[in-house]
Formats: sequence, C-alpha cells, structure tokens
Amino acid sequence: MKALFIFTFCIFFGEICFAQSDTAKYNPKQEIVYDGKRYRVHNNWLSVGAGAGYNTKWPKDEKNLAADFSFHIKLHYFRLGAFMSGSDFNAANNYSFHLCYGLRKEKEKYNLSAFIGPSTSYFRRPLSDSSNYNLTTVYNMLGGYAAIEAVYKIKYDVGIGGQIFCDYNQVQMVYGVRLIAYFSSAYRGIKYGYHAPAKKK
Repeated sequence: MKALFIFTFCIFFGEICFAQSDTAKYNPKQEIVYDGKRYRVHNNWLSVGAGAGYNTKWPKDEKNLAADFSFHIKLHYFRLGAFMSGSDFNAANNYSFHLCYGLRKEKEKYNLSAFIGPSTSYFRRPLSDSSNYNLTTVYNMLGGYAAIEAVYKIKYDVGIGGQIFCDYNQVQMVYGVRLIAYFSSAYRGIKYGYHAPAKKK
C-alpha cells in the first residue's frame, strides 16, 4: 500500500504539473460559460469526507474524518486542512493539521489535484507491542502530508470523489482513502441573454 501510494502520487503529480505548465498571464476575472451559467476559471474549493485507513503504530484498521480548504494565489494552489482518525468515527485519538502546495487540473466534468506539504499531529498512541492499548503516551510531532484527489462534478461547482492520503512523522504513518464531497466558489451567476432550450413534448 505504501509503495503503491508513492508511485501513484509521483505519476499523478507529474501529469498535473505538465498540464498546469501553461505560461498564460493570470486573469482573476477570467470566466467560462457552462449550461447557461458563468463560472470563475480560477476558484477555490472545499473538500469534506470520511474513510478508512491504517496506522503503523496501531494494530487495527482505522476510520477518519477530514476537511480541506484549497485556495489559490494567482496560478499557485495551496491547501489548509485537518483530519482526525481512530478506531471509530467517534473514537479519534489522532489529530493532524497540514498546509500544502499543490497542482490542479479542472475541466467541466472533473477536478483533479495533488498536494504535498508539512503537517503537525497531536495523538495518543501505545507502543506497537502494547497488549492493553492504554493510550497514555502523548505525542506532538511535525511531519509531512500528501494527498491525491479526484472529483466527478454533478454540477460545475458541486461534485463527489475520492482521496488517497498519507501523513508521516517519526513516530507513525497514517494512510488511507476517503469518500468526499466537493464544493467550489466558481459560480458567478446566470449568463445574460441565456434561454434554456425548450423541452420536447
């Protein structure tokens, strides 16, 4: 799983980097028209979701909840986010926060992105050979975070998709997948003069 994640991330990050290498000047007011509505070309988005994962210092599968806000400064994309994980959704004992730099490729029906950057985690963990799972050891560690996100758009600015993620520090590595909901700030309004095609009787 670890090797597959690293390989997938490298390929995906490279593909998006090539796609985003356009040298056109940044225009913050640039828009497109889709389905009779106006949308920003350069926009931010929110991803929220839940999923399953694994922790190298916890001898069982885990569940996780996450929220990420992805924003741009000119043609550069950044992500501020957090996730919590534990034996169940209501039993989290690991809290991680990250600030990442990323690349993005957006089309009318999909949004692809990859992010990587530093993270900080607060967690309670037993040693890997613990038999009673007494969560008395507290850690506050710096590390690194990476994620790949693929979204299918139901509308131009709303969609569903998935994430593959990995959070690493000197004590533990947490990795897994999530099902997410996607909401972007692209919407600008109805296209002036647009008339929806008449329905056939």
